[in-house]
Amino acid sequence: MIGTLVSIAADHGSSISSAELVLLLPQGAFASSTELESFVACDPSLREELLVRDGQVTLKGSESLARERIQQVELSEERAQAAQAFSDRLVRTCPWIRIVAISGSTAYAGSRRRDDVDFYLVTRRKRLWITLLFALTSARFHRLRSSDSPQLCFNRILEENECLDAFRSDRDPLFAREALSLRILQGRDYYRELLSSAAWMEEVFPVLFRQAIKTTTIPSRAESDDERRGWLIVNAIAFAALAPYLMVVGLWRNHRLLRAGRLDARFRTVMRPGFFAYESRKYDLLRDKYSKVF
Repeated sequence: MIGTLVSIAADHGSSISSAELVLLLPQGAFASSTELESFVACDPSLREELLVRDGQVTLKGSESLARERIQQVELSEERAQAAQAFSDRLVRTCPWIRIVAISGSTAYAGSRRRDDVDFYLVTRRKRLWITLLFALTSARFHRLRSSDSPQLCFNRILEENECLDAFRSDRDPLFAREALSLRILQGRDYYRELLSSAAWMEEVFPVLFRQAIKTTTIPSRAESDDERRGWLIVNAIAFAALAPYLMVVGLWRNHRLLRAGRLDARFRTVMRPGFFAYESRKYDLLRDKYSKVF
Protein backbone atom coordinates (compact mmCIF):
# COMPACT_ATOMS: atom_id res chain seq x y z
CA MET A 1 0.00 0.00 0.00
CA ILE A 2 2.83 2.43 0.86
CA GLY A 3 4.47 1.94 -2.52
CA THR A 4 1.19 2.47 -4.36
CA LEU A 5 0.43 5.72 -2.52
CA VAL A 6 3.93 7.05 -3.22
CA SER A 7 3.57 6.07 -6.87
CA ILE A 8 0.22 7.88 -7.13
CA ALA A 9 1.80 11.03 -5.68
CA ALA A 10 4.68 10.79 -8.16
CA ASP A 11 2.22 10.45 -11.04
CA HIS A 12 0.81 13.81 -9.93
CA GLY A 13 4.23 15.47 -9.81
CA SER A 14 4.80 15.34 -6.07
CA SER A 15 6.32 13.38 -3.24
CA ILE A 16 4.23 12.49 -0.18
CA SER A 17 5.22 13.21 3.40
CA SER A 18 5.64 10.39 5.88
CA ALA A 19 3.17 12.18 8.16
CA GLU A 20 0.52 12.09 5.42
CA LEU A 21 1.17 8.40 4.78
CA VAL A 22 0.52 7.63 8.45
CA LEU A 23 -2.87 9.34 8.14
CA LEU A 24 -3.82 7.16 5.16
CA LEU A 25 -2.74 3.79 6.54
CA PRO A 26 -4.83 1.55 8.82
CA GLN A 27 -5.18 2.52 12.48
CA GLY A 28 -2.09 1.52 14.46
CA ALA A 29 0.03 0.61 11.45
CA PHE A 30 2.71 3.04 12.64
CA ALA A 31 2.94 5.01 15.86
CA SER A 32 4.66 7.95 14.18
CA SER A 33 6.05 9.23 10.91
CA THR A 34 9.56 8.48 12.21
CA GLU A 35 8.62 4.82 12.67
CA LEU A 36 7.24 4.70 9.12
CA GLU A 37 10.42 6.23 7.72
CA SER A 38 12.52 3.63 9.54
CA PHE A 39 10.32 0.86 8.17
CA VAL A 40 10.71 2.12 4.60
CA ALA A 41 14.47 2.39 5.01
CA CYS A 42 14.79 -1.15 6.42
CA ASP A 43 12.18 -3.13 4.49
CA PRO A 44 13.99 -5.12 1.77
CA SER A 45 11.32 -4.53 -0.84
CA LEU A 46 10.45 -0.89 -0.15
CA ARG A 47 14.02 0.35 0.19
CA GLU A 48 14.70 -0.87 -3.34
CA GLU A 49 12.03 1.39 -4.84
CA LEU A 50 11.47 4.22 -2.33
CA LEU A 51 13.59 7.01 -0.89
CA VAL A 52 13.04 9.03 2.30
CA ARG A 53 14.41 12.56 2.34
CA ASP A 54 13.60 15.39 4.78
CA GLY A 55 10.31 13.81 5.80
CA GLN A 56 9.25 13.16 2.20
CA VAL A 57 8.86 9.74 0.59
CA THR A 58 9.31 9.40 -3.15
CA LEU A 59 10.32 6.92 -5.83
CA LYS A 60 14.01 6.32 -6.41
CA GLY A 61 15.01 8.22 -9.49
CA SER A 62 12.48 10.95 -8.64
CA GLU A 63 14.46 12.62 -5.88
CA SER A 64 13.73 16.01 -7.42
CA LEU A 65 10.10 15.63 -6.32
CA ALA A 66 11.19 15.59 -2.67
CA ARG A 67 13.40 18.64 -3.19
CA GLU A 68 10.61 20.52 -4.97
CA ARG A 69 8.04 19.75 -2.28
CA ILE A 70 9.25 22.61 -0.09
CA GLN A 71 8.49 25.10 -2.87
CA GLN A 72 5.14 23.39 -3.49
CA VAL A 73 4.17 23.73 0.17
CA GLU A 74 5.13 27.42 0.20
CA LEU A 75 3.26 28.12 -3.04
CA SER A 76 0.20 26.24 -1.77
CA GLU A 77 0.13 28.30 1.41
CA GLU A 78 0.50 31.53 -0.57
CA ARG A 79 -2.39 30.52 -2.83
CA ALA A 80 -4.52 29.39 0.11
CA GLN A 81 -4.18 32.82 1.70
CA ALA A 82 -5.23 34.50 -1.55
CA ALA A 83 -8.14 32.05 -1.83
CA GLN A 84 -9.19 32.92 1.71
CA ALA A 85 -9.39 36.61 0.82
CA PHE A 86 -11.43 35.77 -2.29
CA SER A 87 -13.68 33.51 -0.22
CA ASP A 88 -14.33 36.25 2.33
CA ARG A 89 -15.50 38.59 -0.43
CA LEU A 90 -17.64 35.90 -2.08
CA VAL A 91 -19.44 35.01 1.15
CA ARG A 92 -20.24 38.66 1.78
CA THR A 93 -21.92 38.73 -1.64
CA CYS A 94 -23.52 35.28 -1.24
CA PRO A 95 -24.25 34.77 2.48
CA TRP A 96 -26.23 31.60 1.71
CA ILE A 97 -23.03 29.67 0.92
CA ARG A 98 -22.58 26.75 3.33
CA ILE A 99 -19.00 25.78 2.49
CA VAL A 100 -16.11 27.30 0.59
CA ALA A 101 -13.14 24.94 0.43
CA ILE A 102 -10.01 24.34 -1.61
CA SER A 103 -9.48 20.94 -3.20
CA GLY A 104 -6.87 19.54 -5.57
CA SER A 105 -3.16 20.26 -5.47
CA THR A 106 -3.46 23.34 -3.25
CA ALA A 107 -5.35 21.37 -0.58
CA TYR A 108 -2.66 18.68 -0.69
CA ALA A 109 0.12 21.30 -0.45
CA GLY A 110 1.41 20.22 -3.86
CA SER A 111 0.73 23.29 -6.01
CA ARG A 112 2.78 23.96 -9.10
CA ARG A 113 2.83 27.22 -11.01
CA ARG A 114 0.73 25.88 -13.86
CA ASP A 115 -2.00 24.51 -11.55
CA ASP A 116 -5.39 26.13 -11.05
CA VAL A 117 -6.76 26.80 -7.57
CA ASP A 118 -9.72 24.42 -7.34
CA PHE A 119 -12.75 25.41 -5.29
CA TYR A 120 -15.40 23.18 -3.74
CA LEU A 121 -18.60 25.08 -2.90
CA VAL A 122 -21.82 24.08 -1.15
CA THR A 123 -24.86 26.37 -1.28
CA ARG A 124 -28.34 26.40 0.14
CA ARG A 125 -31.07 24.98 -2.04
CA LYS A 126 -32.02 26.90 -5.19
CA ARG A 127 -28.84 29.02 -5.00
CA LEU A 128 -26.25 27.05 -6.99
CA TRP A 129 -26.38 28.85 -10.32
CA ILE A 130 -26.64 32.36 -8.94
CA THR A 131 -23.67 31.53 -6.70
CA LEU A 132 -21.66 30.26 -9.66
CA LEU A 133 -22.53 33.39 -11.62
CA PHE A 134 -21.26 35.61 -8.80
CA ALA A 135 -18.17 33.41 -8.32
CA LEU A 136 -17.18 33.46 -12.00
CA THR A 137 -17.73 37.21 -12.23
CA SER A 138 -15.68 37.84 -9.09
CA ALA A 139 -12.91 35.56 -10.33
CA ARG A 140 -12.81 37.45 -13.62
CA PHE A 141 -12.39 40.80 -11.86
CA HIS A 142 -9.77 39.21 -9.61
CA ARG A 143 -7.72 38.18 -12.67
CA LEU A 144 -8.08 41.63 -14.22
CA ARG A 145 -6.70 43.23 -11.06
CA SER A 146 -3.87 40.71 -10.76
CA SER A 147 -2.97 39.15 -14.10
CA ASP A 148 -0.20 37.01 -12.61
CA SER A 149 -2.54 35.33 -10.13
CA PRO A 150 -3.49 31.67 -10.70
CA GLN A 151 -6.71 30.67 -12.42
CA LEU A 152 -9.57 30.14 -9.97
CA CYS A 153 -11.55 27.05 -10.97
CA PHE A 154 -14.95 26.26 -9.48
CA ASN A 155 -14.83 22.62 -10.42
CA ARG A 156 -17.47 21.28 -8.03
CA ILE A 157 -20.51 23.09 -6.67
CA LEU A 158 -23.39 21.36 -4.93
CA GLU A 159 -26.56 22.35 -3.15
CA GLU A 160 -26.71 21.20 0.47
CA ASN A 161 -29.11 18.30 -0.13
CA GLU A 162 -26.91 16.90 -2.93
CA CYS A 163 -23.82 17.29 -0.78
CA LEU A 164 -25.37 15.55 2.23
CA ASP A 165 -26.50 12.64 0.05
CA ALA A 166 -22.99 12.30 -1.38
CA PHE A 167 -21.33 12.28 2.04
CA ARG A 168 -23.80 9.75 3.40
CA SER A 169 -23.85 7.29 0.56
CA ASP A 170 -20.91 7.59 -1.85
CA ARG A 171 -18.67 4.84 -0.36
CA ASP A 172 -15.88 5.74 -2.80
CA PRO A 173 -12.36 5.71 -1.24
CA LEU A 174 -11.15 8.57 -3.43
CA PHE A 175 -14.22 10.64 -2.56
CA ALA A 176 -13.45 10.04 1.12
CA ARG A 177 -9.81 11.08 0.68
CA GLU A 178 -10.81 14.24 -1.17
CA ALA A 179 -13.54 15.12 1.34
CA LEU A 180 -11.29 14.59 4.35
CA SER A 181 -8.47 16.60 2.75
CA LEU A 182 -10.51 19.68 1.84
CA ARG A 183 -9.04 22.92 3.14
CA ILE A 184 -12.08 24.65 4.61
CA LEU A 185 -12.17 28.43 4.16
CA GLN A 186 -15.78 28.99 5.22
CA GLY A 187 -18.33 26.72 6.90
CA ARG A 188 -16.38 24.58 9.36
CA ASP A 189 -19.46 23.83 11.45
CA TYR A 190 -21.42 22.56 8.46
CA TYR A 191 -18.39 20.56 7.34
CA ARG A 192 -18.32 18.76 10.70
CA GLU A 193 -22.01 18.09 10.30
CA LEU A 194 -21.33 16.45 6.93
CA LEU A 195 -18.52 14.33 8.34
CA SER A 196 -20.74 13.20 11.20
CA SER A 197 -23.16 11.85 8.61
CA ALA A 198 -20.39 9.90 6.85
CA ALA A 199 -19.26 7.33 9.41
CA TRP A 200 -18.25 5.03 6.53
CA MET A 201 -15.26 7.29 5.87
CA GLU A 202 -13.82 6.33 9.25
CA GLU A 203 -13.75 2.70 8.13
CA VAL A 204 -11.63 3.63 5.09
CA PHE A 205 -9.34 6.28 6.63
CA PRO A 206 -9.72 6.07 10.44
CA VAL A 207 -6.78 8.31 11.35
CA LEU A 208 -7.50 10.95 8.71
CA PHE A 209 -11.19 10.96 9.64
CA ARG A 210 -10.51 11.54 13.33
CA GLN A 211 -8.15 14.37 12.50
CA ALA A 212 -10.75 16.05 10.29
CA ILE A 213 -13.61 15.85 12.78
CA LYS A 214 -12.41 17.35 16.04
CA THR A 215 -15.51 18.83 17.65
CA THR A 216 -19.20 18.03 17.86
CA THR A 217 -21.56 19.23 15.17
CA ILE A 218 -23.48 22.46 15.36
CA PRO A 219 -26.94 22.17 13.80
CA SER A 220 -27.60 24.52 10.93
CA ARG A 221 -30.64 26.72 10.72
CA ALA A 222 -33.47 25.35 8.62
CA GLU A 223 -34.55 27.56 5.75
CA SER A 224 -38.27 27.92 5.09
CA ASP A 225 -39.86 27.17 1.74
CA ASP A 226 -40.89 30.82 1.50
CA GLU A 227 -37.24 31.85 1.50
CA ARG A 228 -36.48 29.42 -1.30
CA ARG A 229 -39.40 30.18 -3.58
CA GLY A 230 -38.13 33.53 -4.86
CA TRP A 231 -34.69 32.11 -5.51
CA LEU A 232 -36.10 29.42 -7.77
CA ILE A 233 -36.75 32.03 -10.47
CA VAL A 234 -33.45 33.86 -9.97
CA ASN A 235 -31.56 30.56 -10.01
CA ALA A 236 -33.32 29.47 -13.21
CA ILE A 237 -32.36 32.72 -14.94
CA ALA A 238 -28.73 32.30 -13.88
CA PHE A 239 -28.74 28.71 -15.18
CA ALA A 240 -30.14 29.80 -18.54
CA ALA A 241 -27.33 32.36 -18.84
CA LEU A 242 -24.51 30.09 -17.66
CA ALA A 243 -25.26 26.68 -19.19
CA PRO A 244 -24.35 27.53 -22.82
CA TYR A 245 -21.29 29.49 -21.68
CA LEU A 246 -20.02 26.62 -19.51
CA MET A 247 -20.45 24.08 -22.29
CA VAL A 248 -18.54 26.25 -24.78
CA VAL A 249 -15.75 26.94 -22.27
CA GLY A 250 -15.50 23.22 -21.55
CA LEU A 251 -15.13 22.39 -25.24
CA TRP A 252 -12.52 25.13 -25.71
CA ARG A 253 -10.45 24.01 -22.72
CA ASN A 254 -10.61 20.37 -23.80
CA HIS A 255 -9.39 21.37 -27.26
CA ARG A 256 -6.41 23.15 -25.71
CA LEU A 257 -5.63 20.11 -23.54
CA LEU A 258 -5.83 17.85 -26.59
CA ARG A 259 -3.41 20.06 -28.53
CA ALA A 260 -1.05 20.06 -25.55
CA GLY A 261 -1.13 16.27 -25.43
CA ARG A 262 -2.68 16.20 -21.94
CA LEU A 263 -5.31 13.60 -22.80
CA ASP A 264 -6.00 12.45 -19.24
CA ALA A 265 -6.63 16.04 -18.13
CA ARG A 266 -9.62 16.35 -20.45
CA PHE A 267 -12.91 16.55 -18.62
CA ARG A 268 -16.66 16.41 -18.99
CA THR A 269 -18.96 19.17 -17.81
CA VAL A 270 -21.69 17.71 -15.59
CA MET A 271 -24.79 19.79 -14.93
CA ARG A 272 -27.98 18.69 -13.22
CA PRO A 273 -30.36 20.21 -10.64
CA GLY A 274 -28.34 21.02 -7.55
CA PHE A 275 -25.00 19.89 -9.00
CA PHE A 276 -22.21 21.21 -11.23
CA ALA A 277 -18.78 19.68 -11.74
CA TYR A 278 -15.85 19.24 -14.08
CA GLU A 279 -14.92 15.53 -14.00
CA SER A 280 -11.65 14.57 -15.66
CA ARG A 281 -10.42 11.32 -17.13
CA LYS A 282 -7.46 11.60 -14.77
CA TYR A 283 -9.82 11.61 -11.79
CA ASP A 284 -11.59 8.49 -13.13
CA LEU A 285 -8.26 6.65 -13.41
CA LEU A 286 -7.28 7.73 -9.91
CA ARG A 287 -10.62 6.51 -8.55
CA ASP A 288 -9.92 3.07 -10.02
CA LYS A 289 -6.51 2.96 -8.34
CA TYR A 290 -7.93 3.93 -4.94
CA SER A 291 -10.69 1.33 -5.24
CA LYS A 292 -8.05 -1.38 -5.73
CA VAL A 293 -5.90 -0.20 -2.80
CA PHE A 294 -8.60 0.51 -0.23
